[in-house]
Parts: sequence; C-alpha cells; structure tokens
Amino acid sequence: MDQVSQAAPPFYPLTESNHAALVVITAVIFFIYAILGIVGKLIIRLNITSLKDFDVGLLIAALLYFIQTACVVAACSHGLGEHRDALSDENFGRFTKLMYASRIVGILIHATTKVSLGLLIRQIDRQGGLNTANMILGGVVIVWAISGVFATAFQCPMPQPWLAENKAQCPNQGPIFLYNGFMIILTDIALCILPVAMMWEVQTSIRRKIIVMALFCTRLIVPIITIPELVHARYMFGDSDDITWQAVSMMIWGQIALGLAVITVCIPSLKGVIDSLLGSTAVAAINTPYELKHSGNGTGLEMTALSDSRTKQTSKQGSSLGSALRRHSRPRHNDQPLWRRDVMGEVRTEIASGSDSVRNLTEGVMVNRDFEVSYDDRHTSRADSMGSSEGAYRL
Repeated sequence: MDQVSQAAPPFYPLTESNHAALVVITAVIFFIYAILGIVGKLIIRLNITSLKDFDVGLLIAALLYFIQTACVVAACSHGLGEHRDALSDENFGRFTKLMYASRIVGILIHATTKVSLGLLIRQIDRQGGLNTANMILGGVVIVWAISGVFATAFQCPMPQPWLAENKAQCPNQGPIFLYNGFMIILTDIALCILPVAMMWEVQTSIRRKIIVMALFCTRLIVPIITIPELVHARYMFGDSDDITWQAVSMMIWGQIALGLAVITVCIPSLKGVIDSLLGSTAVAAINTPYELKHSGNGTGLEMTALSDSRTKQTSKQGSSLGSALRRHSRPRHNDQPLWRRDVMGEVRTEIASGSDSVRNLTEGVMVNRDFEVSYDDRHTSRADSMGSSEGAYRL
C-alpha cells in the first residue's frame, strides 16, 4: 500500500490566536528588498574602484538590518503575535530581550542611513551654507542616535531594563519610543530639504531638477510610514499586559520603515539609469568663485575660495568679464604658460574628484567656476580681472 506523504507544517502558521507570520513575512520581504537595492546600487557602479564613506555607511546599515531582522524573527518564535497568557515566563523573558535588542539596533539603522545620505549630498556640494547645514544635520543625527540608544537601553528599571510588561512596570517606554519616532521624522524631512535647496540654484532644465529632487525626496516615505508605527504604539501608554499580541501592528510598520530607510539611500544612484531611458543627460551650471593671486615665490598663482560677501559680488559679474581675463592678464613672452598651467591643474584636480555613484547621479553637470586673477608684473601695474573656466562634471 502506497504511503501518502504529508506536507510539513508551516514554520509560522497564521491563526486567529497567532499573528507572528505577518511580522515574519514583512520583515523578511523588506530585508530582501533592501539587499536587492544595495546590490543594484553596486551593479550600476560598474567601474567601482573603491568604497566611499557613504558606501561604507550603507553597508554598515545593511549589516545592522540583518541583525535586527534576525532578532524580530526570533521574537516571533518566542511569543510575538501570541497572547501573553499563552506564553511561559521563560518565553516571555526571551521575547522582551529580543524586542529590546531590535529597537536599539533599529535606531542605529535609521541613523547610519541618514548619515550615509548626508555624506552623498556632501560629496555633490561641499560649498557654502548648504554644506554647513548638512554638517549640522549630521551632528544632530549623531546626537539623537547616541541619546536614543542610551534612553532605550535604560528605559526600564535595573537590573532588567528590557522587561517592559506594562506601563506600571516601565513608564518611560512610551515617551522614549515617541522621542525616537519624532526625531526620525524630523531628520528625514530635513534630509529631503537639502537636495531641494541644492538643485534650486542649479542652471538646468526644470525636468532635470525635478528628477534629481524626486530621487532624493523618496526619503519622505520613511516618515510617512513612521507615523502609523507611532500610532500603533499607543498600547505602551495603556494598562494592558498583552503586549505580545498588541505589538504586531507596530512591528509590521516598523519593519517597513527600516526597509525603506535602506532602500531610499540606494535610489539616488538610479539617476544614470533614468538619464539613459530619457535618452539625454543633464546639463547644469554651478557657480563656484575662487580668488587667484600671485604666489610671490615665482611658482605661479595660488587659488583660494572667496568669502561669502565676495562670492555675492563676483557672481553678479559672471562670464561677461571672461574676455577681460584674456585681455588684461595675458603676460608677455613665456609668462603665459605659467599661470595657465596652475589654473588648469587646479580645475583638473577638482574634476577628477568624486565617486562613481556621484558621477552617475550628476552626470553631465557643467560646473562654471569664476576666478579673480591678480597678475603681478614687476615692470607694470597690477591688473585684476575676472574669468570663468568650465569643466564637465561626470560625477
């Protein structure tokens, strides 16, 4: 008589009294999406030669995300999604420890993705007030991450800070969770404002501006998903002891937010793919004024960035003084190659900088650099003029 083989039972069955499968499916699916996003980002950079700082931050976030997902799946094996009265004290203790660890690691994931995106913006624009605002925002993110981790680590009384069975036992759990959620929302919104400000002054078509800003502003989906996560965390402020059952909805939204936090860091690298689909590249002009002065030691000209007040003044003069540079600062005999060689050396160094992913993001951007040149002729008077040099940025 033939034996009929029976299918093995599911690892996480979805029943009326056990919703752990919903959390596991969400956590695993969005982790896979995040890994695919990272792999796609690296594939786009076919000519990658070395990892940049924002790449390292993204890889660290991916490693932390793997650890956090493992903690969530393990928590589902020890009671998450079930009713508290159906669990043993041993399983509940393991559940609280795993949830405790997953929240701390989740804060670090959000922080590293924010820092990685900020470093990418800094790689594109290192000048002026935007760079200062970017650095300040990075400092705010780091301060929040440190304070959030410590606050979560000591949210409940010692010697068991992970044991948060109800509000009476751990009254600080809810306010600390809201604090971390609000900081995630505010810093993500600020990260979306920076690229908009960066592209606002760029001289390019409206369509190109919208494409670049839209790629960065996809980050807005993270705070949008974080809002329902905070709403479903209201059980932390109640008197119910059934936290293993009530935490399901909050964990689902939280895992979606973490996955999107990693994915949205990879999305700006799609700029090159979108350009290839559109059949053209973006052309923009970014004014970056410098001041060139005679070094005084016979080696040529030295280039220094103009101050903010000088920047505003020189940017108005523009390229109309380009002919003045060629007319007034043309030295006699063999002096001309000296300053031209210095200027071109500085420009080529700037063009060569930048990572491959940044090249794909701002492919075809034309950078217009204004120079103030002071040519020192010992036999004639000093002549000052302005000029412009254009270099094709393929970042």
